[in-house]
Amino acid sequence: MIPEGVLGTVGLMAKSLVVVLSDVHIGNGAPTVWYQPSVHEPYLVTALEWVVEHKDEVRELVLLGDMFDTWTYPPAVRPPSLADIIAANPATLGADGALAKVVAALPGGVTLLLGNHDGTLTQDDITELSATVGPVSLVDPVHVLTGDSGAKTAFSHGHYWTMFNAPDERSPWNTLPVGHFVTRAFAFEMANKLQPGQTVADLPNMGAPNGFDLGQFLRSFRPTLDPSLAPLLLDYVSNVAGLPQNLAIVLPDGSTTTIADAKRIYDDLFTRWVTKEGGNLVNAARAAFADQWGDYLAWFAQRLALQTGSDLVVMGHTHTAIGGLTVSPVNYINSGFECPSKPDVPPKEFTFTLVDLEHASAEVFQVTKTGSGYGVSVFPAPRIPVVASPAMDFSCYVRIENRTGQPLARGQVMAQHGYWVVAPPQTIPPGGRGDIWLQDLPGAVGTEGGATYGSAGRNLEFKFSCPTGIWSNTVLGPNKNFIAKSGENDWQPRGQVPWFGHPLQVRFTVQ
Repeated sequence: MIPEGVLGTVGLMAKSLVVVLSDVHIGNGAPTVWYQPSVHEPYLVTALEWVVEHKDEVRELVLLGDMFDTWTYPPAVRPPSLADIIAANPATLGADGALAKVVAALPGGVTLLLGNHDGTLTQDDITELSATVGPVSLVDPVHVLTGDSGAKTAFSHGHYWTMFNAPDERSPWNTLPVGHFVTRAFAFEMANKLQPGQTVADLPNMGAPNGFDLGQFLRSFRPTLDPSLAPLLLDYVSNVAGLPQNLAIVLPDGSTTTIADAKRIYDDLFTRWVTKEGGNLVNAARAAFADQWGDYLAWFAQRLALQTGSDLVVMGHTHTAIGGLTVSPVNYINSGFECPSKPDVPPKEFTFTLVDLEHASAEVFQVTKTGSGYGVSVFPAPRIPVVASPAMDFSCYVRIENRTGQPLARGQVMAQHGYWVVAPPQTIPPGGRGDIWLQDLPGAVGTEGGATYGSAGRNLEFKFSCPTGIWSNTVLGPNKNFIAKSGENDWQPRGQVPWFGHPLQVRFTVQ
């Protein structure tokens, strides 16, 4: 049985659970690969056996990206194919391996999302995996599941919202991002550093998740002064690794290139991300920082939840487990990773996530060594704010619930202060909801905005503000039919507004 108290009422409804494994990084066992079978295989097998033990309650196993690794190899080595990786890991990926037993226990219930380290795999590769372990479904980069209660949970690896590791449409190398070359530089350094018989799993701070501590580089970055972020990054990592910029790098498809070529291809990466984020320099910087400091990914996770109407988002990629958001209308869990190096355990652990679809809630678990082998227990993952410290969040998080029999059609939209991260939707269907996010801009103003909606001859006005300083929060809605709260405080009685505190959350109901 699931440990008592985990996820509250979990287990009361059959097949309501989803298990998430992220960032396993199974490779061919080369010394530079973070996942080493001699170190990590017992943990992975234990986790997969745990899924089989709970097959009556588990609806789906989601392999949330970077299950496989085609990046962490020295430049002169062509990364392995998935067939090579399967052959090198029979205990987990073989026909009688642990994954095959999960596939048999959950018919049609094993899905795979691609991450950055396995992003060049194709449907043909997954078909080959399925021929060995049984049917595994390759799903979209954002995989949304809905419980019988109507609650939605979105699953995504997370790299799509990080500047260095998102698939790059300008890349001539099958969308490989600049992060691929960062990792190949890391593998070059490690190949020259490791002693005979040693692997990266014997060294501290491996699987970081890029192999380098980019903190010093990013802290010195001034995007308004020099937008050539990617070439500067490649200069930095090649210098640290001692990698000549004209040395040939063999790519997964067998072609070759160099760091010098990569600098030219990714020269305008930061500028392109500013354009992608609607000219918002702060959001582009968040995407750059998210690869080094996982706290920044929470902002994008919350945006994804509101854009998809989800109550929970589960991601990986950052290799740092997160147990939730401190203040948010939704929630975010990061599953962590499954390839910590030996010197880092503890405090780093082999972690995975258990999701209750009916309540859109989740908890991070860990596999640890015990006196008799390996055991599964709850992992104390921290909760974090959606806006990383030291910045503060003066957003307005607004939900409009349509309890009428007619759609609500949007009219005017006003943002006197701040900008729409998630704008009021054009239409809110009968019985549906509209999630809205008005974010404050840098400075000492806060947010103020609103929207009008029309339905059956009525014109409904919704206004809200979360200012800084001595000014109080404000909310205006039809018949004062709303509840509101600020910060981590409790919801106020219906129709009442918390004077101070931030961010502001409001839930309007249209009867």
